[in-house]
Amino acid sequence: MIKSSSNSPRRAVSIDSFDQPTSEVDVVIDSRGSARRGRSARIGRGAVAAVLAGVLSAGTLFGYAFSARGGEDMSIDQVAVDMAVPDAAVQAVEQGFADRTQDASRNAVRSNLTEAVAGETARSRSEAMDASVDSAYATMTADSAAEREAKMDEDMKLVRAQADKLKKEAEEAARRLEEARKAAEAEKARQAKAAQQAVASTGSKKVPAADIAAATSTGGSMPVKSNYRVGAGFGATGSWSRYHTGQDFPAPSGTPIYAVASGIVLSPTAGGWAGINVVIQHGNNGATLYAHMSGRTVSPGQAVKAGQLIGYVGNTGRSFGSHLHLEYYKPGVTPGDVYSASNPMSFIRRMGG
Repeated sequence: MIKSSSNSPRRAVSIDSFDQPTSEVDVVIDSRGSARRGRSARIGRGAVAAVLAGVLSAGTLFGYAFSARGGEDMSIDQVAVDMAVPDAAVQAVEQGFADRTQDASRNAVRSNLTEAVAGETARSRSEAMDASVDSAYATMTADSAAEREAKMDEDMKLVRAQADKLKKEAEEAARRLEEARKAAEAEKARQAKAAQQAVASTGSKKVPAADIAAATSTGGSMPVKSNYRVGAGFGATGSWSRYHTGQDFPAPSGTPIYAVASGIVLSPTAGGWAGINVVIQHGNNGATLYAHMSGRTVSPGQAVKAGQLIGYVGNTGRSFGSHLHLEYYKPGVTPGDVYSASNPMSFIRRMGG
């Protein structure tokens, strides 16, 4: 029993052993200034045991909750969050992380099929376009060939009308060259005076030095000497009316053109296909024609030597680009009568060009 004496309010507290057989603990508290003294409070042993058991249970519960935070069990906050998320959202997330391997395979196949179809469509379109272009080109070529042949026929009429004039010019050129050759031979055999007497004996005028030089020079020359390439040859078939009647030398406009052999310049051909052109009579060796020139530096009646400048490459007449078109005509053939021309490269090789 615990007692508090009224005579000693602060110290008169004694505690008897709890082992006493009594079922209660009497507590007597005497408080200074209290309105009632000697009031006692009795607490049963069962109540004390219940309190202690509750404290132990609460501690165990809190300890278990603390240790379970890092484990697999959900915390109170997690439970609250799960309860707050709608089922539709959870299903959407699960579907978002679902296995999409089959979908990916289907997409790849679909993409490949699409590309294959697109490629086949493009190929078909390209083939159709090529066929259309080929057809249009064939039609255009046929029309152009017919048009060119018609124009060439008109040019041949002009050439035939010019034939007598060119024939007379060629005969005069041959006479002059022969006369010059004789004068040159006489000059080599005698003194200058004897050469003049030989010239006078022919009954003609004094032979120009240029004629003598043209008559006595030998050898041949290429018609272009630099910055060119060899193009379509004689007899080639293609975009021409029937066949190619000469030798082409593609070169930039303004490239110099030279006489392939010595001779006398005749009148240019009247055929419009040749544009600006030069014709040279090479004595008894026939004639050459230089077509599509941008300009010429010689005139009819002028004597020229092999390798002498006669004009420049151009793109005049019926031409498909800057180039020299060279033709050769055997003796007796009218220059400009294209379908009677011969291979000019054979003539140049024969002359040593």
